[in-house]
Amino acid sequence: MPVEAGAATAWSLRRRLLLLTAAATVAAWVAGGSITYLVSNRQSERLSDQQMGSVAQALLALSDHEIDEIRLAGGGTIQIDEDPSLVRHYHYQVWLSRPPQLMLTNGDPAARPLAPFNQPGFVTRELEGEAFRTVVLWSEDHSKLIQIAEPLRLREAFPRAAHLTLLALFLASAAILLAINAWMIRRATRALGESAAQVLLRSPADLRPIAVCGPPSELEPLVNAINDLFRRFDQALETERRFTSAAAHELRTPLAAIKVQAQVAQLTRTASERKSALAQLVLAIDRAAHMIDQLLTLSRLDGMLALQPRLTAMRLDEVASQVIAEVQPLLKRRDQHIDARLSACEIQGLEFGVASLLRNLIDNAMRYGPAGSTVRVTVERQDGRCVAMVEDAGPGIPAAEREKVFERFYRLYGDPEGCGIGLSIVRTVAQVHQARIDLDQSDLGGLRARVSFPALPSSV
Repeated sequence: MPVEAGAATAWSLRRRLLLLTAAATVAAWVAGGSITYLVSNRQSERLSDQQMGSVAQALLALSDHEIDEIRLAGGGTIQIDEDPSLVRHYHYQVWLSRPPQLMLTNGDPAARPLAPFNQPGFVTRELEGEAFRTVVLWSEDHSKLIQIAEPLRLREAFPRAAHLTLLALFLASAAILLAINAWMIRRATRALGESAAQVLLRSPADLRPIAVCGPPSELEPLVNAINDLFRRFDQALETERRFTSAAAHELRTPLAAIKVQAQVAQLTRTASERKSALAQLVLAIDRAAHMIDQLLTLSRLDGMLALQPRLTAMRLDEVASQVIAEVQPLLKRRDQHIDARLSACEIQGLEFGVASLLRNLIDNAMRYGPAGSTVRVTVERQDGRCVAMVEDAGPGIPAAEREKVFERFYRLYGDPEGCGIGLSIVRTVAQVHQARIDLDQSDLGGLRARVSFPALPSSV
């Protein structure tokens, strides 16, 4: 499907989810790996310090015997060769404190102290251009002390190997997790592809619901909304088909009447007969035009009912006032007048639909009311609802017929002037607005049509 100019570039939900999960996974892994690295380094350093402290205490304890032998022999400082592993990892010196005298060492007897005597504990320092970790430990009587130094390159060799192993495990586990994420996302978004395929492969007339096997809960509202849209379109198309069939049937009668009046006009012999025939022809054309207008209005309202349009706030009394102003020329022609009693009342509605409802009710009241009669139009609030009432002085509608008159193309008593659509329009508008319709006897002598709309809170 081509992208319209100026429209945003299409993007892939699956690809974006993969990128987001990959970024989140890598970020979490890096953060966790960094913390693990820092903690393990710290723990490794503490363990190495503990090991070096244990070696220092052991050597300090063993040095007493060696020092005693040196004193008995009257000798000076000696160099002791220890285990090769100890020599390779540690350099140590044992000193007498008073006076300071080097007694034991596994290094150069002439070397200077590995660390200052007044810095007991563990310190990292540089000796002869290389970094060492040193510890200074005094005996309990402070008569001697031991100094041990360990090259950091040897201390860090094992943690470095362990860290490389952890890094390899990290990379392998991250790759496995990313693969699992990709598989899960493809599986989770498979319903999207199925839904799109079902829509793309359909013909315009195929409005069956989309059937997706095990869709995720996040997709269900979209599938339900599409299915609901299909259902409403199907209803609209079915309404249109029924309307087209009924309209074609009902239009035969006025068209036949026009044809008859035209034939009569052709057969007239005098000017007066021709004038009368042409007047009847114009009347027949007006009736056909009125029926076509009503059919178009009904079709439009049926479409609105099927598609459930969004209603907007509007003043019912203002719409009634506009409709009354539109019918004033017809009132004068019939020598009738309207008693308007309009109070402010706000509803949620379609102005076109509400105006059609009121226009048909007022038109019926004018048509069936006698010349010189009154048509009463009332808009008021009753029990939290907005009520529109139209009353006339005509013959009214018998109680047994009050439900039937809302059927399409139903004419009471076979009335030739009506087309049987007006009250169908009224009912359709009421359905769109969730309004109630009641037909009753008016105190004017004729019919009272009462339509009750849900009211918005009064702004007055």
